[in-house]
Amino acid sequence: MNRCMEIQAQITDYIDGSLPPDKLEGFIAHINSCEECREELNIYYTLYLGILQLEHEDEEVRELYDLDGALEEELEHSERLIRRRHFLQGLRYVIYTTVFWCTLFAVLFQLRIFADLGVI
Repeated sequence: MNRCMEIQAQITDYIDGSLPPDKLEGFIAHINSCEECREELNIYYTLYLGILQLEHEDEEVRELYDLDGALEEELEHSERLIRRRHFLQGLRYVIYTTVFWCTLFAVLFQLRIFADLGVI
């Protein structure tokens, strides 16, 4: 229950788009597994979109928001961001590993050249 309180405290940050990326993955995972927190998010999100529609009375904004599907679309977008973040972290790991090995081989090759020249 303590985790639910922590997640529910992050709902407004998620809706505002200010939830840090390192907390987003845990938030989405919990929302997808906890019906109570998902319902709480649904309520907050519906209120947010309703208020947004009232603030913008022009028809273009009203047509943009499907209250039933808007939250699902937002959650899917968040999951895509998480997958992209994981991909980029993996890519960064591959690049750092490649740079490490290339540097190591360059140093070893240079040492061999020095040894062949009799410098070492």
